Amino acid sequence: MTLKLDFFSDQAETLLKEHRIALNLDEAQNLQTKLGRPMTLAEATIFGIQLSEHCSYKSSRPHLSGFPTTGPTVELGPAEDAGVLRVFEHESERYCIAVGHESHNSPSRIVPYEGAATGIGGIVRDILCMGARPVGVLDSLRLGNTQIPEQRNIAQGVVAGIAGYGNPLGVPNIGGDVWFDEAFNGNCLVNVTALGSLRASELIHSYVPKEAAEEQWELIIVGKPTDNSGFGGASFSSEGFSEDDDLEFKKAAVQEPNPFLERHLIASIMDLIECLKETNELDKIACKDLGAGGVLCATVELAEGGGYGADIQLYSLHVAKEGFLPHVIACSETQERFCFACHPSLTDSIIDHFETKWELGKVAAHAGASKVGTVRADGQYRVTYGDELLCDAPASLITEGIIYDRPYTSNKVQPEQAEVKYEAGNVVMA
Repeated sequence: MTLKLDFFSDQAETLLKEHRIALNLDEAQNLQTKLGRPMTLAEATIFGIQLSEHCSYKSSRPHLSGFPTTGPTVELGPAEDAGVLRVFEHESERYCIAVGHESHNSPSRIVPYEGAATGIGGIVRDILCMGARPVGVLDSLRLGNTQIPEQRNIAQGVVAGIAGYGNPLGVPNIGGDVWFDEAFNGNCLVNVTALGSLRASELIHSYVPKEAAEEQWELIIVGKPTDNSGFGGASFSSEGFSEDDDLEFKKAAVQEPNPFLERHLIASIMDLIECLKETNELDKIACKDLGAGGVLCATVELAEGGGYGADIQLYSLHVAKEGFLPHVIACSETQERFCFACHPSLTDSIIDHFETKWELGKVAAHAGASKVGTVRADGQYRVTYGDELLCDAPASLITEGIIYDRPYTSNKVQPEQAEVKYEAGNVVMA
């Protein structure tokens, strides 16, 4: 029985809190008005994730838009999983570097090792799904006062997590910086960057092409079996911390890393790209990393990016065990997963590539590849689990997000150090 949530009822605030829906009442009521009916639990969870600060940048987008995003070396600017910069051209081929960047601040604050480790895993997947071979990672850390035992443990865990994921991947950490200050005692900043090399002609996009609906492109989930790890991670990462927080619940929302499976996925995906190049079919796939929002986020963004919707049959997805609630399966942030959209002529061969040639199930229990849906032309995004209809909403409503113009004040801070000079190889403070 599909649970319906009426956010115009007297119990609306209670419903939001009881089901941990990351929407305020105004947002929930506005969405219900646009849908013209109460939301299902799955829909409310979906909107809560997609409209979170972590996914939609609803507060920072106006400020981020002020940065330059075009230039003579920009092959691909913002809007997909990673940006791409041209490095040089040779014999009419443009050689490029893919650059991805993300923060894993809140997860690293409460579970330092796993929070930082999954940040590395996620950003490497972001450049991999663009068709780039990972060549390096970097980190920029802002940590608290390490004279305090808790802050020292966070710092040690974050550094160990970055190394503990990057080293098994075989992707070197090639740079970064770190600052320690009491201002970060409340929440550390763990920013990670990944670099990958590719040719411009081999760039894979994060949206389906214009012919996808007519050709009935299909959607495949590849990698670790879906479980409930990371469920609600995007929502809590968009919040602050307070003394009233349920930290055990938030800890459960941090994903579980498996760098050895990801290393296998890197090799298998690079091999898939080579196989598709040989048959001249690389333009018949699109790809997204499954990060925040899981299956829901990746499938709806792949389809809506081309102007379409999708039919998703959630029951077809490979899972770690039976018994997970359907809305958890749809939105769990289980790591080491990708979503491929492809021409239907490639579906069986792509599944066979991962399950038979690369034997994902022997690297991690129940890992594999599952066809979960089809692109549809009318722009509607429908998710079913058996006979249960979990979501039936315009894909554009899910992805469009909202923008807040929040008031702010500028605070000019005088630098503590006005000038640094070097004399005879030594630093002289002015």
